[in-house]
Amino acid sequence: MQQFRVPFLVLTAAFFIIGSGTPVADGQLHWSSRKQPIEVRLIALAVEYPRSSFFANDEVFIAEQQLAKEESRFIKLVYDFLPYQSPLSSYGLDYSLVHVVRAVRDTSCDESLWQMRSLQRQERGSDGLNTAWKYSQYSPIADLDYRQARLRCYRTTSDDYERAMREPTNEVPY
Repeated sequence: MQQFRVPFLVLTAAFFIIGSGTPVADGQLHWSSRKQPIEVRLIALAVEYPRSSFFANDEVFIAEQQLAKEESRFIKLVYDFLPYQSPLSSYGLDYSLVHVVRAVRDTSCDESLWQMRSLQRQERGSDGLNTAWKYSQYSPIADLDYRQARLRCYRTTSDDYERAMREPTNEVPY
């Protein structure tokens, strides 16, 4: 009886170690990092870092996400692209364009417009650069400085950019 107990315990421990190699959190991670198609209108280019020819680049936009026919909300859109790919701003900062992208919701970069503005002033104020956001052409929203909305953050890449549709609008949101 004693002879079978030791190999049985070793075998049980080996199965336990192998079986516990994949943590349960991985299943939850895949759920939260699922890409979803969203339609956005670009309102302003908030941050445009100097382009690198060796590393990935990114741009940060304030955008209006279309939720339904007459429902929308402000979001923060982080657009990542490689040196040989076009930045989203090259497609035109035009409010009448609706950009369709596949994006991932990223709760770690949620922030308010006020926080984005104050961070921008701190970073650029020391360099003497212009701290004004670049607003889209024909944008009915030109007073982001006075809004306190907390923005949901979405991340997308150049590979996840699908298309831009021209949908003229004459409604003023918010």
